[in-house]
Amino acid sequence: MKSTMIHAARALIHVLEASFKVASQHSQRVASYSLMLARELGMTEKKQKRVYLSGLLHDIGKLGIPSTVLLKPGKLTAPEWEEIKKHPVYSYEILSAIPGMDFISRVALYHHERYDGGGYPEGLAGEAIPLEARILAVADSFDAMTSDRVYRPRMSWEAAVKELYYCAGTQLDPHLVDAFCRGVACGGINPVSTMIAGELMWK
Repeated sequence: MKSTMIHAARALIHVLEASFKVASQHSQRVASYSLMLARELGMTEKKQKRVYLSGLLHDIGKLGIPSTVLLKPGKLTAPEWEEIKKHPVYSYEILSAIPGMDFISRVALYHHERYDGGGYPEGLAGEAIPLEARILAVADSFDAMTSDRVYRPRMSWEAAVKELYYCAGTQLDPHLVDAFCRGVACGGINPVSTMIAGELMWK
């Protein structure tokens, strides 16, 4: 089953790469940042692998979002925003159909929940949100801020760290923000080395 799950994951990642290369590159970086944070927290190797794979696949549901919405350069309308908010559910539906992916599918489902309960799709709060999903939320936010988007340029790492602290306790788990930013301060985040480390987990 493990081999089947890995092959299925690779196939889904290739589909994402072929369809939305920008989304694929984002997912690879989120996986790497999530792995760094999982190591900072002292999680077991098994859990680190689960976090990394969740990061790679968390946005697979974006395949169900029209590209005109996903890649729109201007401000989204209210209906377009509601369409974007469906992607965690689509990710869950795709991943939960694969044997062995039940836990990873739930991490993908909840990665846009907010620590204060104001997120989606279910409005979970605090530790009711799975730890791995809270980890992805921090990594996802950091990469979104430090990457160029069609609607805005990237932030500096310093500005992104300040914004993470600003969102701690509302959007994001404050303990995880602190751990992540310690990794930044200590030079623990290196996109190339963490991506290589993540790739070794497939072997």
